[in-house]
Amino acid sequence: MNYLEYIIKMQSIAKIGLTYSKDEYAIQNYKEVQALSKEMLEKYLNQPIEKDNYFVRDVYPTPNIGTRVLIEYEGKFLFVREAQDHKYAIPGGWCDIFYNARENAYNEVLQETGYEVELDRVLAVFHHNEYEEIKSSISVYSIIFSGKIVGGSSRTSHETDEVVFYSKEEIPELSTKITRKELDICLDVYYNNKNTYFD
Repeated sequence: MNYLEYIIKMQSIAKIGLTYSKDEYAIQNYKEVQALSKEMLEKYLNQPIEKDNYFVRDVYPTPNIGTRVLIEYEGKFLFVREAQDHKYAIPGGWCDIFYNARENAYNEVLQETGYEVELDRVLAVFHHNEYEEIKSSISVYSIIFSGKIVGGSSRTSHETDEVVFYSKEEIPELSTKITRKELDICLDVYYNNKNTYFD
């Protein structure tokens, strides 16, 4: 990561923190990170920046991209329960800047479950909106990998309150992060060694 990427990454962390954090002390810290990284960016570019954050700007609208991982262990699949709605999904989340899709998928599994994984292949690439029952205003591409556990141990995170394994016959109620149709397609590709599915 070069110096400019480092600064922009710090601006990204500040933006995400200020958007989602509810803790007043964390919010103050994110504001400080935002101010310091803005100052660094202005010095690097040798020009003033009017807005507080690099990501608060007009850009060409593009889809958000997320990664998820289907992980089988002893005949069952790894699920996390979302702390927000207490429904389940295979682990994953939004992609962070300057990481490739594989790195993002690995990081999300580790953060949400405590497990280290080795990714095998891409099972599917979905335009997630086409599968939603309740349509979102955010356009989302979802890249689904398969993987296996190679280390770590089970633990929850601020986003997840349960890490659990279910067989394909006992899949729990799913959150909005992945639909049953998407999951069924991934299981079909996984079990039958089919080519990567894409919309």
